[in-house]
Amino acid sequence: MSTVNLEDLSLQEEGFVFDMEEGEDDQVDFRWCLVGRFLSNRSIHVNSMKVAMAEAWRPVKGVKIKEATTGLFLFQFSHELDMEVVLQAGPWAFDNHMLIVERFQIVVQIENILLNHVDFWVQVHNLPTGLMAEKVGTKLANYIGVFVEYDKNNNNSFWRQYMRIRVRVDVRQPLKKETKVKNRGGEWCTVNFKYENLGVFCFVCGVLGHAESKCEIRFGMANDDGIREWFNELRAEPRRRYGRPTLRLGAILLRVGADLLQFWRVGAAGMSYIRKSQILDPGSAVGDEN
Repeated sequence: MSTVNLEDLSLQEEGFVFDMEEGEDDQVDFRWCLVGRFLSNRSIHVNSMKVAMAEAWRPVKGVKIKEATTGLFLFQFSHELDMEVVLQAGPWAFDNHMLIVERFQIVVQIENILLNHVDFWVQVHNLPTGLMAEKVGTKLANYIGVFVEYDKNNNNSFWRQYMRIRVRVDVRQPLKKETKVKNRGGEWCTVNFKYENLGVFCFVCGVLGHAESKCEIRFGMANDDGIREWFNELRAEPRRRYGRPTLRLGAILLRVGADLLQFWRVGAAGMSYIRKSQILDPGSAVGDEN
């Protein structure tokens, strides 16, 4: 948090230079903030999205969600661990539309923060025996996008069915479907990629964020022969989300704020809606009740 020392304010030909000091008057603490947008060609219902994301993330200390500009959202967490869970356990989606999030950069205008990449867990199927090695996973990840992580727990298991790698994918590019690798016998084999928590993507162009009914390439075809190069087989079977904190009874998922219309309390029977008037301290940033 910062305040401006007016005595140290100087005017140069290029503009103003401010000497910023630590203070307690800033309205927003950006240390635990994420900026995000949804890959969708239509508007979303903001209040429904707020409730859905809070329920999916289950932040122990709460989260406050604001629409900074049209289609661009600020997710303000009250604790670093809650923010890290969102970053590590993604990607996330609302109404099947992928959410792209990045850490807030205080030196960059919010609308200038690039939101073009999503970190996916990608499963590599039909990999020949003997190639379940991290150096192989790194090369395959860099073919798909940019290598992030090699899942040793999965890949070193005796019962493994596929290699699992985390990859940073450019959402402006077609999804990679497969590639060829040479086994130890010198034969070429095709390995297939499956993406965990994959949202809407186009079967015509392979790009995330729209279905083929809205694809500009399809509308530009003189004749659509119906042949598609991308299919639903790119979707991996759902896996249990990891790293989500255990919630105590009474936890309120959405941080209280004037811009939030709904709040949900965790009870023995699940989630229940509560009115704003039922919250004793509407100015607090809560996650758990003591």
